[in-house]
Amino acid sequence: MARTPTIAIRETLCKLFPARRLRALARASGAVQRERKVDIAALFWTLVLGFAVGGERSIATLRRAYERATGQCLEESSFYDRFTPGLVKLLKAAVAEGLDQMREGARALRGPLAAFRDLVLADATVMRLKDLLAGVYPACRTNHTRAALKLHAVLSVTGASRQSVKLTAERVHDGPVLKVGPWVRGRLLLFDLGYFRYQLFACITRNGGYFLSRLKRHANPLIVAVHRVHRGRALELHGKRLQEVLPQLERQVLDVEIEVRFPRRRYAGRVHRHTQRLRLIGLLDSDSGQYHLYCTNIPADKLAAEDVRAVYAARWQVELLFKELKSEYRIDELPSRRRAVVEALVYAALLSFIASRRLFAVVQRKLRQFADRLPEQRWARLFAAIAQDLLLLLVRPPRETRITARLLCTLLLHEAVDPNRNRPTLIAAVEMRRHRYRTKTA
Repeated sequence: MARTPTIAIRETLCKLFPARRLRALARASGAVQRERKVDIAALFWTLVLGFAVGGERSIATLRRAYERATGQCLEESSFYDRFTPGLVKLLKAAVAEGLDQMREGARALRGPLAAFRDLVLADATVMRLKDLLAGVYPACRTNHTRAALKLHAVLSVTGASRQSVKLTAERVHDGPVLKVGPWVRGRLLLFDLGYFRYQLFACITRNGGYFLSRLKRHANPLIVAVHRVHRGRALELHGKRLQEVLPQLERQVLDVEIEVRFPRRRYAGRVHRHTQRLRLIGLLDSDSGQYHLYCTNIPADKLAAEDVRAVYAARWQVELLFKELKSEYRIDELPSRRRAVVEALVYAALLSFIASRRLFAVVQRKLRQFADRLPEQRWARLFAAIAQDLLLLLVRPPRETRITARLLCTLLLHEAVDPNRNRPTLIAAVEMRRHRYRTKTA
């Protein structure tokens, strides 16, 4: 008789963030000066898993989650006073370590992505804050929002590359936040027009990486080569400007090489200009009759023009991440005027995501036969639904939670599998060259 698969939920999450490591980080960051009534490990897991308690995420609901899990009643001030810059440093360090651990178990890409070592996505999302934080996190549209925080994320699809997050004010531009170096070699970076800079493209190319981006609407580069020869009286493109020939084109696929000039850093009082050759791909939209234009440095023999739209659709993976953070882990619920509280809640939601993905990886290994039927969005909803039970499982003594652990194990292994056999995940759809999501024109 076949044995029913099981997963060690408590051991998996405690190995991700051991209590001993949390206490060491707490001492190093100043989050704990001396042990009092509030246990730092229990507080940590309350912030990570207590988001689902009550109708909204607040300090009061987190305190009640802590009291329910530990059986210890606290004064409001003793719990609230724990939200200090030291606690923020602790949570930030835990996020960095958790993201680093997510690089374990990377898989190879398939289909049109097989030529790359990894697929890396970069984007940012904005969260409103209380007006009193306008001095720290000024917003862009001050007519209705004076303070807003921007979360910048660099996401690795396979887990084979570094992942990072950074908090800034909304007014900080996306592009300069993305730091490119030797780590991009052999990897494909996808981003929207917020990162469109020829200097960034040159840096990625110089480090041996690849990128794919939408082309700015009014960009007018010089066409210097044509990758496809069309029969008949095809329009001559060589030596022409893009905007000059674009209204006259009728071909389904435009695949050309362009030349762009852009300024580099000022040196010795002079601004030097640099010339770079890039590949421009245009795909005609049959509905609107307009071209979707993409800019890249990927050679034609490495990625076919017809696959560009499907590959760029993978950028929606990071949009799904932000949706998960807001819908399931309530990262945008920041009901405080204190900077330390706001930042602690943001990092706590990121830790919820990391813990969720770590447990998901264990479930994926147990359910290998259903590998193509384990969508991350379904798992996120399931994880959020049992977060309170997971908190009890981690904080209470093991002898009190054995039955709970067994029930949760059965629930996770059953509910993680999507009953719809013909609904591939986003990345699987890209690898199969299916264009599931319409790309933004941003």
